[in-house]
Amino acid sequence: MLNLYSYINTERSVIDLYYHIRNWLEGTYTLRILEDFFDLWWKILPYIIISIGLNVAGVRYIRTKKLLNPNFNEPLSIIVAALVGLVSPLPTYAAVPIGLSMMATGLPFSAVMAFILSSPLMNPTIFFLTATQISMSMAIARTVAAFLLAVTGGMLTATLFKRLYQEQPGMRSLRNSGEKTLAQDIVANSKYILKYFSIALLLSSAVRALIPPETIARLLGGDGKVSTLVAIGMGVPFYTCGGSAIPFMETLMEMGMQKGPMLAFFLAGPATKLETLYAYRSQLGIRVLAFYLALTLVFSYVAGVVYSLF
Repeated sequence: MLNLYSYINTERSVIDLYYHIRNWLEGTYTLRILEDFFDLWWKILPYIIISIGLNVAGVRYIRTKKLLNPNFNEPLSIIVAALVGLVSPLPTYAAVPIGLSMMATGLPFSAVMAFILSSPLMNPTIFFLTATQISMSMAIARTVAAFLLAVTGGMLTATLFKRLYQEQPGMRSLRNSGEKTLAQDIVANSKYILKYFSIALLLSSAVRALIPPETIARLLGGDGKVSTLVAIGMGVPFYTCGGSAIPFMETLMEMGMQKGPMLAFFLAGPATKLETLYAYRSQLGIRVLAFYLALTLVFSYVAGVVYSLF
């Protein structure tokens, strides 16, 4: 009986504290940001749970499969590697060493580059979230653009860096990185996804509360060429990861952002992340990093402008 009484008193204390804080913050931007943050979480939570399941399934499948055949000719290897990258749930910092380890099987560096380019841009989780939170047309556009960027990068790599890389010993492959239990995979993916989605949703809430819709419409809803450049520049402070950027873009879309700049943001965002720059610089060298940045930023701009016309 005493435990029940204590529980009731504790619950009342929490409720009283909630209303005290709410009254204290009434009429402030802080309260608006917090309310939007929890509203967005409640709205997207079912999709995040599904996304974690898709991500875990993808990681566990790829661990046990050999998806790239080194006996393909180089152009076919590039195309297949780009397609494999589209279904692999790997961020850039994981895709680079895994891709390089595939060279031990005889896979050309051009195909490895295609895999590394497409892997962080699209996977089943990103496709699902884009289709459900934004639109199916944007999900398809992201997939097609990521594939074309990866194939273009692979073909250019075959010309520019033909003899640059040989097999690098010591590169860790995904299959040899140690088996994890299903529970460990779920916990690891949940931590990763929830962390980045929390950042993205907080940014979305702050934009809703602090920036007038007409400002977003003016910057990102006008001329396709200018707004696409603005969207690419936004990747530096606002891009977190492929999936968690979706609620942020959804907020901007509701405030007037057009589809062309949005596509450019999704494509260019990974190129502006510090972890991406470090992975390329440390494992692929400054020349490949410069090539990656130039290719991604130019392609993102062209893709955004072209997509604005449809």
